Amino acid sequence: MIVPMLLNHIGEVEAIERESFSDPWSKQSFFELLCNPFAVCFSAIDTDSSTNEQVVGYIIIYHVFTEGQILNIAVKDTHRGQKIATELFNTVLEYAQKEKIESITLEVRPSNSHAIGLYKKFGFKQTGIRKNYYKKPLEDAAIMTLIL
Repeated sequence: MIVPMLLNHIGEVEAIERESFSDPWSKQSFFELLCNPFAVCFSAIDTDSSTNEQVVGYIIIYHVFTEGQILNIAVKDTHRGQKIATELFNTVLEYAQKEKIESITLEVRPSNSHAIGLYKKFGFKQTGIRKNYYKKPLEDAAIMTLIL
């Protein structure tokens, strides 16, 4: 189930961030995004958990006028391969249609072929390169754009 991200999701979101990225954002960064009127944040919740509901993924899009930029998307390691990232993207695309967003951009490591394959499935095309964008390890970023 995809829901708007809540403050009580931040701890689990930050844990997913740490396991997914070599240069992770802090809890404070996520808190600030939730307070930012231009940031739209969604959490993927596992409702089949035998204990409590748990956050298993998230996506954050920055929305200004008719443009969107996906800042981050990640899925918990134990839940990858279950189409959660696809559900998160579908939620963002529904939001974009409702809000009349005309284009969405994102950056991705060129070495992340799995993510690039997902983005291409949604119609994103590479539109540029940001030199030395990523640290740990140093790598360029491929800029990908989807025209809606």
